Amino acid sequence: MLGWIRRRLLWVIALPLLAVGLYALAGFWWLPRFARAQATEYVRDELGKSLRLGELRFNPFTFRAEATALAIDEPSPQAGQKPLVGLRRLVVDFQISSLWQGAWTFRDVTLGGPYVRAVVRPDGSLNLADLVPRKQDDGPTPDVLIEHLAVTDGVVDFADHSRRLQPSKRLAPIRFELRDFRTASGNGQGGGFHFAASGDQGERFDWRGRLSLRPFASSGDLSAANLEVDTAYAFLSEALPFELHGGRFDVAGQYRFAAGTATGTLLEATLSRAQASGVGVRVRDEARDTATLGRVALEGARVSLGKREIAATALRVDGLRTALTREADGTLSLQRLFPATSPAAAAPPASPPVSGPAWRFSLGEVAVEDAEVEVNDRAVRPAGRFHLQGLSANARGVSLDMAQPVPLRAAATVNGKTRLALVGDVVPATAAVRLQLELAGLPLRDVQAYLPHFPALELRSGTLSANGELTLPGGPAAALDFAGAGRIDGFSLLERAGKRQVMAWDRVEIGGLRYAQAQDRLQIARVLMRKPFAIVAIEPDRTINLSRLFASATPAAAPAPASGPGMAIRVDDLQIENGTMTFADTSMDPGFRADIAALRGHVRGLSTAASAQARVDLQGQVVNRFSPVEITGTLNPFAYDERTDLKLSFRNIDLPIFNPYSGRFAGYAIAKGKLSTELHYQIDHRKLEATHHVVLDQLEWGEATDSKEKVSLPIRLATSLLKNRQGVIDLDLPVNGSLDDPAFRVWPIVWQILKNVLVKAVTAPFDLIGSLFKGAEQARYVDFAAGSSELGEPARSSLSALAKALAERPALRLDIPAGTALDGEADAIARQRLDAALLASRKDGPVAIETLEDKEQVDLLEALYRQQLGRKPDIPEAMEEAGQEAQDRKARKAARQSADVAWLRQALLPRYRPGADELAALGRSRANAVQEALLAGGEVDPTRVFIDAAKGPAAHEGGARLELGLE
Repeated sequence: MLGWIRRRLLWVIALPLLAVGLYALAGFWWLPRFARAQATEYVRDELGKSLRLGELRFNPFTFRAEATALAIDEPSPQAGQKPLVGLRRLVVDFQISSLWQGAWTFRDVTLGGPYVRAVVRPDGSLNLADLVPRKQDDGPTPDVLIEHLAVTDGVVDFADHSRRLQPSKRLAPIRFELRDFRTASGNGQGGGFHFAASGDQGERFDWRGRLSLRPFASSGDLSAANLEVDTAYAFLSEALPFELHGGRFDVAGQYRFAAGTATGTLLEATLSRAQASGVGVRVRDEARDTATLGRVALEGARVSLGKREIAATALRVDGLRTALTREADGTLSLQRLFPATSPAAAAPPASPPVSGPAWRFSLGEVAVEDAEVEVNDRAVRPAGRFHLQGLSANARGVSLDMAQPVPLRAAATVNGKTRLALVGDVVPATAAVRLQLELAGLPLRDVQAYLPHFPALELRSGTLSANGELTLPGGPAAALDFAGAGRIDGFSLLERAGKRQVMAWDRVEIGGLRYAQAQDRLQIARVLMRKPFAIVAIEPDRTINLSRLFASATPAAAPAPASGPGMAIRVDDLQIENGTMTFADTSMDPGFRADIAALRGHVRGLSTAASAQARVDLQGQVVNRFSPVEITGTLNPFAYDERTDLKLSFRNIDLPIFNPYSGRFAGYAIAKGKLSTELHYQIDHRKLEATHHVVLDQLEWGEATDSKEKVSLPIRLATSLLKNRQGVIDLDLPVNGSLDDPAFRVWPIVWQILKNVLVKAVTAPFDLIGSLFKGAEQARYVDFAAGSSELGEPARSSLSALAKALAERPALRLDIPAGTALDGEADAIARQRLDAALLASRKDGPVAIETLEDKEQVDLLEALYRQQLGRKPDIPEAMEEAGQEAQDRKARKAARQSADVAWLRQALLPRYRPGADELAALGRSRANAVQEALLAGGEVDPTRVFIDAAKGPAAHEGGARLELGLE
């Protein structure tokens, strides 16, 4: 019995031990070998690949499995070819509690050194798809709980051979960690995970969040930093029409995803950071960048699948650098970034209709800062070049609703000088525009290529400024409208050959400008021209300069064929301030030039309308303010031959300025005289009636000339006969005719009428005109101190009395001598200047020269001598005269000093003697002083006072005397 019990006890003990031993043997030894064989067979048969396994271990008591050196290769790998996937070490810690917990539980899963070689083949297939089993298990997903999953030192090699550039990329090392992940439902927010990886060019990836399978959902944070733009472009090259080069970009954000919810798929994402820097954009297969982006940032971006909405707070572009070229055929260089594709290639594949509301897109702000654009326009000659610096642009409220206006602001500096600013709205759907434009300081030379080209003219200077509202309604038939103001400063137009100024002004201000392209209408409320200048010249060949200079104009661009009437233009008020109109005749020898200066006034109601009549009211002067010019009347400059009524008045013009003409045609120079003329031109439907009222006052002929073109008439006799008792020649020269008559020319007819009058004057008796001399005896002579043009009080009083007398006797004319000062005055002027120099050098201040002791004068004179001549004066010894021996020493010393003073003054006087020009200027200054004194009270008409350069002063009591002449 005892033995049986022992045998039974032995079996009771041995059988469990044997079972445990067999279990351990199966787990430690057999199961790894079985698993190796099954895995190798499965990979070979099901996947068509080969499997390499290093060491495979399994602990049946802890349910911990470990494998090393795992790799799946192609069936016939090439030498050096890496496996499809590989794993340096795999550790799986299975929990036996899974048997009663209802879920396959893994406490720890570790993948050490995993490797993946992912390749997209040329046909677009992925090599890793070969690892998907041919037979799919359609059964339910088992309930699996992974308490901790870790991936360390992972490597992924990815290559896309379906792309044109065949890009490749390596991610290493890769780290991944997952905790408390369960495939079954009811797992709350799912397991937490963290993915981190680095690229071979310093890229960094980070992804952390939570993941669940039932429901399939995830939320978390994603970030990618220091990504290479070149790498991204290599993978996206087929999707982009242009190339991207250089630079890096960063993205970071949060997301929330869930599939199979009650409301469908949930996807919400926000980007907290999305920016790129140093990115170059270029045309495909070219070596140079078309544009570079210093920095691009997308702020506050968010996507909501449920709301079908994509939105962002702002898109900012900083440091844009690009060049825009318009070629001769009108194409733009930036168009080359978007090459044309065939309609078949461009058409997207048909997609099934999408139910639900349409997607919404909104972008709070698009901002461009610190951009530079080089603009070249080769469609004009010379090519236009504009460098836009400091360009900033801002658009707000961008959305998919293209019918909504987008507020826009833009500003830039053009060519380092011009400030350009735009503020307003743009409607993308219709390209409608309403912008406030501000342009300041644009040099006209920068846009010269867009202006009509006159080969004989050179635009020297001028700057354009403008501000106003620019409106374009949009649509295919949109027409431009502009309302605002502008100005052109510092305009100067030169004759290219001789660099002579043809036209200029200080400033032209344009106000109330309205341009309507649809109505082909330009209306300007006011134009103010400050200091305009223009010259009309007769060339040596007797042609008018303007006909040559403004001939053969080349338009800036080919105009469209004209259809219908021309543009309707209206200028309500053209105002001129301080203008100058110059007439020059270079066909004369010497040449002639006269200015209508101080031109001012208004031209109101300028219009191209056939019935419009502009009112002209202009005033000016010829030579000086005492020779006024008036131009009044009505006309239509766009159709002057239909209806014109214009009056021109020129008064009190000194006739000697016409000496080039009188010497050539009359045979005499004009010594003196005044011209006043009134011209009246009336045109009614090309019928001209003109009157020329010419008044020559006190005309006196000077020296005869040897002109071969002079008229064969006794000019002096004719002039004497035409003068009335007051010395005035009064002529009326009417002209009538039709502008349709090709032989009709106004001024040749006027000249013929004048010659007829002269012939009649010679052949018909006229009253002789006598000169009458009357005057106040006190004012007949005006005395001046030697070298002075200052009027003394007695002279001023006498001239005032003479002015009153002349006011009572309007027939009297007065001549004022303006000839050169006397030669004898030169010594007096020299003495005055020498005395002034001596007193100026005196330390104790100036005093009367007569009060200075001879000794002090000698000292001052010697110092002045050294200053003027650069050496010490060598004063000769004075000879003692008879009787001086008896004088005392003091008296002899005084005599010697007096002699030294005389010698030094005599040596220095030539240094202070005035020249001929100064004496002539003194004569003119004295005449001007007398003229101003006579005219100061305004009692005497300036036309009655003459400056006579042919008469000069006479010597009187050590000074100079002017003898005024009354006629």
